[in-house]
Formats: sequence, structure tokens, C-alpha cells
Amino acid sequence: MDGPVARVTRREVRVLTPDRVTDLVGPCAPCTYWQTVPRNGHRGGPEPLALLADWVAAVTDDWGPPGRVVYVDGAPVGHVLLAPARQVPRLAAFATGPSDPSTLMLVAMAVADRSRGRGLYKALVQAAAKDAVRHKARSLDAIGAGPSALGHHPCIPEVADLERAGFHVQREHPTYPRLRLDLRNALTLRDEAAELLSRALARVPKVHPVPEAPHPDGATRARLRDED
Repeated sequence: MDGPVARVTRREVRVLTPDRVTDLVGPCAPCTYWQTVPRNGHRGGPEPLALLADWVAAVTDDWGPPGRVVYVDGAPVGHVLLAPARQVPRLAAFATGPSDPSTLMLVAMAVADRSRGRGLYKALVQAAAKDAVRHKARSLDAIGAGPSALGHHPCIPEVADLERAGFHVQREHPTYPRLRLDLRNALTLRDEAAELLSRALARVPKVHPVPEAPHPDGATRARLRDED
């Protein structure tokens, strides 16, 4: 008699497209914080998912797909967003925002709660860095939340997390410094990023969709879309 059949877990990384904005994860999804001008949010404008889809389409036309989404058995477990500074209106609210509109920014990143602590956060940074290298960028910048700003907004990465992923402070600020990941010497980054992401995903167990939770700005996360 044949023994039990081992279940194969399918893990994949897909580029962010307008129809995949429903698959962004974490407490800040869906969120239009970085995609809107200061003090505007998404009040009186398009719904968050529609605005995000429009932003993804605009960045794709201008620069290329602005991120990656990671899936396990069809369920999203993490994502990373990146775009040129000219496509990130919220940077105008930060004293440490770059003056060069072509500066490539790591905009936001999130990992589903049950997938934390498995190396996926650092792997997502490396996936973003890989895309940056493909666009011949020399560095990847990010606005980080210092200790006094923790909890103010979940869409701003913590300085400590960015530093653990290889970023270094480029412009000091007591609350929101700008950090930089230097890519000029990353000659083997493509292979290293693929290997790191593969190892991180190997540690992520099968996940199941969780109930919808309120968004910090009052929106609710959209249901998971059907697999392609």
C-alpha cells in the first residue's frame, strides 16, 4: 500500500501590477500614504485600491513595475514597493526627502504576521535591490522611522529594520532620517538576492487567508483576488 503523498508548497514572486494591489499585506494595506500629497490622504478622492492601481500603472509606464509580491500556495505573504522619488508625492512632507527626482526610493514593505521572523523582510529588500540594479541604479534610498516616530504610521519602515537589511544613514534626522543601500559594489547581487529569497520562502509555511481587518485610515483590506 502506498504511503501518504507529500504535499508540495508552491512559492513564487510576481511583479506588482495594477490588478495585484489587492494582494498587498500588513496593517497598512491598502494604503495611499506615499502616493498622495501631504495632508490630503485619500479623502474625497478615488478609493484606495483604485488610486493604488492608477499609481502602479503610472510608475510602470514611467519607470517599470514598482515592486514585488510574494505568494505561498497562491496566498500573498509579503510585498515591497519602490519607485523614483518623482513618483512618491508624500516625500514632500519629509525634510530628508531627496532633492533629485530620479533618486530611487524603497517606498514601503510588509510581511504577513504569520510569516515574520523567517528572513523574508531582508529578502524583500534584496529583491528591491535586484530591481534597482537592473535599472542601473547606484543606490536605493528609504525614509526610516526613528525610535521617537515608531507607531506613527505603519507604512514608514523602521530605521533598525533597514539597517539590519544593509542600509546606512545618508541624511541624519531625529525622527525620519534618510537611509541608503549602496549598490555600486553589488556585482553578484542578482544571484545573492535570488538565493536569499529562495531560502526565506523555504521557511514560510502554507498560509491561509485571514479575516479582513480595519485599515488605520478607515479603509478595509480588499479580499484576496483569485489566482491568475
